Amino acid sequence: MSDPSLSPLVRQAARNLHQLEVLTANPLWTDMSCRWNLWRAWWVMAPTPDEPTAWLPAVAFAVSCEKDPYVLAEFARWPLPEPLPPEAIPWRDRLIQVSEQYPAATTWEKTIRLAALVRLDRRAERLPEWLREARRALDLWWCERDLRLAALAGWRPRPGDGPPHGDKAEAAQAWVRFWEERYRTPGSELDGLIAAAALLHLAEAGWLPSGPSPERLREEFRQRVQQWPVSDLERSVLRMLLASVPADASAPEQQQQDIMAWLELTHRNVQWEKREAVWSMLAAWQREGVLERGGIGRGRLQELSLLPALARTLEWEQYGAVLRAMAGYVPEAAEVRAHPEAARAVVARWEALSRNDDWLIRPAAWVARWNLRRAGVLTAEEQARFDADYVEAIRAENGRDVLLVLAQITPPGTFPLAIWTRRLSDQGNLHRLAAQMAIHDWLVEVMEGTSGEWRVVSGSSRLATRYSLLIAARCGGSCGGPGRT
Repeated sequence: MSDPSLSPLVRQAARNLHQLEVLTANPLWTDMSCRWNLWRAWWVMAPTPDEPTAWLPAVAFAVSCEKDPYVLAEFARWPLPEPLPPEAIPWRDRLIQVSEQYPAATTWEKTIRLAALVRLDRRAERLPEWLREARRALDLWWCERDLRLAALAGWRPRPGDGPPHGDKAEAAQAWVRFWEERYRTPGSELDGLIAAAALLHLAEAGWLPSGPSPERLREEFRQRVQQWPVSDLERSVLRMLLASVPADASAPEQQQQDIMAWLELTHRNVQWEKREAVWSMLAAWQREGVLERGGIGRGRLQELSLLPALARTLEWEQYGAVLRAMAGYVPEAAEVRAHPEAARAVVARWEALSRNDDWLIRPAAWVARWNLRRAGVLTAEEQARFDADYVEAIRAENGRDVLLVLAQITPPGTFPLAIWTRRLSDQGNLHRLAAQMAIHDWLVEVMEGTSGEWRVVSGSSRLATRYSLLIAARCGGSCGGPGRT
């Protein structure tokens, strides 16, 4: 029986941590590409504000164990909703602690650690430290310098924190001057872009009373992104900068103009690196409820909804990385009612892409189909096709990354134990790991006496309420991982 004193958020955090503990004990978990692809899938399969929060204890545990910088980079951009519920504050603090303690051995690893810390710990008391790091970055090789400065430019004051006074004012003023100087006299096109992002965060918090307005900086930042020819080495800088930019919090009309202008950067003639970063940003804004505040329920859906744009883009987009970012965009029910034809076109296109020959495309398509099913977007006919396609996919799929995604999907009905059991004999190590994951999750549900279906908890969250009692007890506290307090 479940403990009624535990909130649904704690229960889901416990289940996520338990799942990760089981995976960590599996010898196949040593495969870096497996961890990397799974974390990227989990990130996109968390389309509501509560779900990324419920992963925080597992992320903290993973950071404490992880050695590969590519996987660590995924943790550095993990969504952190605002405001955090009270029970999640210790989880965030634990993540800050393990990030501080991470033994960064290379310049890149240190940059990743800083990128995580400036997003997690937004206290003004840390500005002297961030300023020292920014000045040291100027001595690095140009590629490492740009990435380090982009990481530090992501710092934003906490909501309600005005410019510091007294002893703290000097460090805050020096931080502002550092970015103003790089904004006025940039050493390169990228320098100006990074500085504009840093100043945008400060302007929106009211820290630039005599500087450029947030509206001007937001427009200039977007124009600089549009004009900047992104190289392969600079892709991480672009993703880092756009991940740090929140939606326009001004008047709804201004917000609409901003979103529609960003959509111009998702067109076919734009570099795929920009399309990926912009769709990731727009999906994050959707998860944070930006469209609901700016248009849904205000009679502005025709101007603000991204659903028609999503349908149009899916007709031609073929880059797996861009499609993965797009899979994180889950329309609200009001959007679906306002644009029924676009909604059906989106569902049909994701269905077709889940059968695509490209193994880089199929994982994104299955993530999107599962997100849409959980959100209640599918009709009864579309749900029936989903269930049939899922059974056929787990029987015949040979793409290891696709199977790892399918192992996370638990549609209602009878669990296909016989099919997953047969896949335990596959030659591929990660094929067997996917089967082990799926069967283990089913066994946990059986032992806990749950129905095997995702349940809707109060509010807008679509969290599952399955959990391990032992792990849930730990998550009622700091939830930091095995043996941690």
